[in-house]
Amino acid sequence: MSTESHTAARSFCLLGLLFALFGPVGSAVAQENAIRIGEINSYSGVATVYTFPYKEGLMLATKEINDAGGVLGRRLEFIHRDDKLKPDEAVKAARELVLQEKVDFLAGCISSAVGLAISAYAKDAKVLYFATHCQTSRLTWDQGHRYVAHTTNNVSQYARALAKRASTLPYTRWAHISPDYEYGQNLWQEFWAYLKYLKPDVQLVQQNWPKLGETDHSPYITALLQSGAEAFFSGLWGAQEIAFVKQARPFGLMEKAQFVPSSLGNPDELDPLGREAPVGAITTAFAWYDDGVKKRHPALDAWTKKYITWATTHGMKDPLPKLGATWGYASAYIIAEAIRRAKATDPDKVSAVLSEGFEMEFPWGTVIMRGCDQQAIPPQWTGVVKMGEEGKPIVADIEEIHGKDLIRSCDEVAQLRAAAARNK
Repeated sequence: MSTESHTAARSFCLLGLLFALFGPVGSAVAQENAIRIGEINSYSGVATVYTFPYKEGLMLATKEINDAGGVLGRRLEFIHRDDKLKPDEAVKAARELVLQEKVDFLAGCISSAVGLAISAYAKDAKVLYFATHCQTSRLTWDQGHRYVAHTTNNVSQYARALAKRASTLPYTRWAHISPDYEYGQNLWQEFWAYLKYLKPDVQLVQQNWPKLGETDHSPYITALLQSGAEAFFSGLWGAQEIAFVKQARPFGLMEKAQFVPSSLGNPDELDPLGREAPVGAITTAFAWYDDGVKKRHPALDAWTKKYITWATTHGMKDPLPKLGATWGYASAYIIAEAIRRAKATDPDKVSAVLSEGFEMEFPWGTVIMRGCDQQAIPPQWTGVVKMGEEGKPIVADIEEIHGKDLIRSCDEVAQLRAAAARNK
């Protein structure tokens, strides 16, 4: 942790002591002057395998921050809305939060289409929006602006990490299945472009584009079986990916072609599959349980135990940490740090701090908030799905690479923004 972070922590503790000494009066002031953040996310449907743990991580970090005295002597308060995976619902919620609830900032999103819609509203309304969950790179690149910041990685980082690993495989004939909307399209483009760059002889033999949330994948499974592909990429996620894997299992699809899913190795998706998990799949992973990962990040084990204790005492159905929990946890702290550095909640002042950039230490490594695009850059992991003890699937053979060694440069981002402006 940096000296500045230690100083902030000491300040938080001192403020907490003052609140304790002054009792109800201090608490009342903190309540009345809370920094209010309107958080819009998908708390129903296919997204909940990620958004429920995300909300838990957000809650834990917010409690820690507030128990330490808050930010600028004020509590953080998140006000939640469900966007139902619909951009129009999200924008409606954003307007209500800004105009009626008088929130200081907006946050949230898991659907990339939702994130882009909120971002467009935030730009017009001049309200700073922290995109905490959705992954499209266009959010802070092609369509980036000063009123949007991304507190988690974008698809480019983990698509490139996965493509780098896939480039070492002996396969040249590839197919894919990805959801037909912003995220799936952006994810596939980033993966395939980088794989092609690393291994020019690869060929694309088939593409499959099911709708987001589609439940019957049998036509796509049949098509993949008949494609002649040696390997196939999947950009499906959440409950849809889980359903796809279960439906494909009786056909032996994953045994007949190398399966390379973009997110299945995260506990959010892998744990619900249990013994139906596709052993041998090469995927990205948040493997908090891996000895190598814990050795590289000594603080992770203590954080994991703390999270399990907190989740258990709060009656969470599954207290083990998920990737979504790390997104929520990191996002709350990044938002708090940006406000603390700005010494204000004015969106332009906070945006100015974000445009300068800063780094923060988390239990899973350094997260860079890059100034040129206000984009978070954390570590990335890839591995192989294996069956662990008692039939519980895990990801092993973990390889770690930091996002800074994968992400497009600031010059490239400037070129993307210029091209997007010309094409308007």
